[in-house]
Amino acid sequence: MFLDLISRDLRSRFIGSYTGWLWLLINPLLLLGVYAFVFGVIFKARVPENMEVSFVVWLALGLWPWLAFSEGIVSASESMPRYKNLISKVAVPREILALSTATASFVLQMVGFVVVLVLISLLGVTIHWSGLIHAASILTTLFILSCGIGLFAAALRVYIPDIEQLLPTMLMFGFFLTPIIYAPEMLPEAFGVWLDLNPMAGLLTDLRGALLVGDAFPSLATGVFAAISALIFLLGMMFFRRMSPFFEDFL
Repeated sequence: MFLDLISRDLRSRFIGSYTGWLWLLINPLLLLGVYAFVFGVIFKARVPENMEVSFVVWLALGLWPWLAFSEGIVSASESMPRYKNLISKVAVPREILALSTATASFVLQMVGFVVVLVLISLLGVTIHWSGLIHAASILTTLFILSCGIGLFAAALRVYIPDIEQLLPTMLMFGFFLTPIIYAPEMLPEAFGVWLDLNPMAGLLTDLRGALLVGDAFPSLATGVFAAISALIFLLGMMFFRRMSPFFEDFL
């Protein structure tokens, strides 16, 4: 049932669209072009000194994982109202509904990410495939964290409808607090502590290191955060299951 829900979600996103699955790549590429122009051309953003790649490549390797992470959370938060008719008529584990929508969103962005990696490689940028396993472990950590936060958001969305408006704003703050469109060195020294407290900064730094430098092993910080992500997922599952018996009364 879980796989069927994912398949159904993937197909429903492109029904009635003339270009179909091309939007999987078109939308992020347009967004990448806007950010590259605004921050790379107008604001003269630069990559870290040890990265001998263009700003567009450096940006792309951070943008797609963030889109996968954030869209997974948002999709999960919208799952209960979306499936309210199913919830009221069929005895189904509600967490499957939230996790399937989060997984579908994450998979879509990962397909686009793989295509971008291939395009970058064809354009002459060296992608160190030796760091692929390391990169996959980081993306798995992001997926687990996205699902965990998504479970919290899905349960709270039933009781607090304003979560629908608040969540995108919070994720936007997270986006700009993470070195995706700028190098960490561009921040004033006084703000450096915020990067140390932001686990997403370390994960994306390790991801870029794996693909652009070939780092084969995760840093200690990434390993610790992988364990924290697993804990957040378990807590999110417990919270969701505790709240789910009362969903029908509020949907």
